[in-house]
Amino acid sequence: MNSLFHITIDDYLEVTKMAKANGKKPGESMEEEFAEYVRLKNLKPCGHTELTKEELIKEHASHGKSILDISTNKEGKQQTRIIKPKDTP
Repeated sequence: MNSLFHITIDDYLEVTKMAKANGKKPGESMEEEFAEYVRLKNLKPCGHTELTKEELIKEHASHGKSILDISTNKEGKQQTRIIKPKDTP
């Protein structure tokens, strides 16, 4: 089961600082740091799902929502994509 959180950009920046302090390189998982951060800040999940990231993106897009996906590879290069729902006639 995957937990979903609503976080701010400041929260995200704190998690990346924690990851860098732990020797993580761009593109490496920050899951451990994120789990520690939400524990320290006592953040509660806004929901839970058994869907994978790709399945969740497709599900939201099928309901007319646009999703921004940002991925970082091991060299630190970011790739962004916006998933928009298909226009129906």
